[in-house]
Amino acid sequence: MKRFERLSALVGLLLLAAFFAPYVFKLPQLDITIILLGGLALAAYDYWTSS
Repeated sequence: MKRFERLSALVGLLLLAAFFAPYVFKLPQLDITIILLGGLALAAYDYWTSS
């Protein structure tokens, strides 16, 4: 992956984490928190394994 593509993917991943953060910290429901963290983990895995 080119350097610019890698950087833009990292920015996108950080923006996704920033978007999910208020829901994860403010919602008292454990099931929704797990689903949101799972989606973030899948995006992080995709970033990590992309070449």
